[in-house]
Amino acid sequence: MNRRIFVRSGWRRAVTLFGFVSAATATACSEKLDAVVACPLLCPPTQEVVLKDTVIEAVVVDSTLQGYPDIGEETRLLLAARGDTLDTRVIFRFDTLNQTYTHTATPADSIITTVDSAQLQVVVDTTTINGIPKVTAPFTLELYDVDAATDTVAAELVPLFTPGRLLGSRPFAAESLKDTLRIPVSNNAVLDRIKNGTHLRLGMRLVSATSTQLLMYPSTSLAATLRFKPASDTTLSVSLISKTPSDTSSARVRGDLADFVIVAKAPAERPPLTIAAGGTPARRTYMRFDLPAKILDSSTVVRASLLLTQFPKRDSPSAGDSVAIYAVPITAAPVVTDVRRLLSITSPALASDSLRVRPADSGVRRLELVSLVRVWASTNAATTQRSIALTVGPEGLDPAEAVFFSSKADAALRPRLQLTYVPRVTLGLP
Repeated sequence: MNRRIFVRSGWRRAVTLFGFVSAATATACSEKLDAVVACPLLCPPTQEVVLKDTVIEAVVVDSTLQGYPDIGEETRLLLAARGDTLDTRVIFRFDTLNQTYTHTATPADSIITTVDSAQLQVVVDTTTINGIPKVTAPFTLELYDVDAATDTVAAELVPLFTPGRLLGSRPFAAESLKDTLRIPVSNNAVLDRIKNGTHLRLGMRLVSATSTQLLMYPSTSLAATLRFKPASDTTLSVSLISKTPSDTSSARVRGDLADFVIVAKAPAERPPLTIAAGGTPARRTYMRFDLPAKILDSSTVVRASLLLTQFPKRDSPSAGDSVAIYAVPITAAPVVTDVRRLLSITSPALASDSLRVRPADSGVRRLELVSLVRVWASTNAATTQRSIALTVGPEGLDPAEAVFFSSKADAALRPRLQLTYVPRVTLGLP
């Protein structure tokens, strides 16, 4: 589609040219506009400005990877029991338990020989609303012994949630839910770990007759603590600590693994020839573009839209609720081809464009990219790759997953880029 604007040029009117273009774009005007000017000597008597539309298959690479944020780097710990759509567990690590305590009545440390009133204390985020269903039914929190040789693999940890490993549980009523929850832990189990100098690793499971989920604070903020009495008048509080990996140079990783989320059950995988954003653990999609140089180099782009055909993911958690999809620019050099690395450096905070979709819906969705395409027009494709990451916000909190057809799908379903642009006008001299 071409839309033409005729301007009888002159130097006093040249500075207003793009004002006319913007007005034409906003109103989808197909009329011819003439402006009489008083200086025919500097420019040709009539100069035609064409507002052009084109739709191209500009996506040359699109790839979806899972596992964001990295395990242990969650801003909140998602504990969910949502029937067939999602079941997550939270792992808490106490890899060091002191064998002595200080008593005010004795000058030296006392050896712990008894444990009473042991409990795990966690803090729940009650302020987050978007994507998090309000708790409306009773639920129970259960704690299991999940100490195993394999530290972080869900397939190895989930089978440890058995009745024989249950260390404590507590029911909660929805109407009396507070931000601090306390769940009893087996006194004998805690004392055994203290005497033998071994790990205490607790796996938490949520049980409810209805779809329910909670968000808990991780070790980086309001962390869980283990509290117990080694004497009738003394209470000890033990902080989370991980000794995995054993390499002391990996301090950051060890800190991350003090608590983390594992997925016991998730929706079915998306179909072939699709890309996705969101879910638990969250997915990100890398998209790389090849744009016509004749458009970027000699035109002004006034609109750029990524057209995505959505696949209905009706088994997604929160399938009927909207989720925000962000286009995050990736500013790496073209020689960087490690998709995992490229996606790891992205953040929705860097995005300038977004759209909202419901996972259960289908059809063509329009994600505006005009700001990003204008930046690409001012950069060199040989030094800065033209790519984005599709992400959801916030990752790890809202388990909804949006799915779209990829560049390998049938031609009518592939991602396309719609550009509206104006060839640059050159002011001539006699």
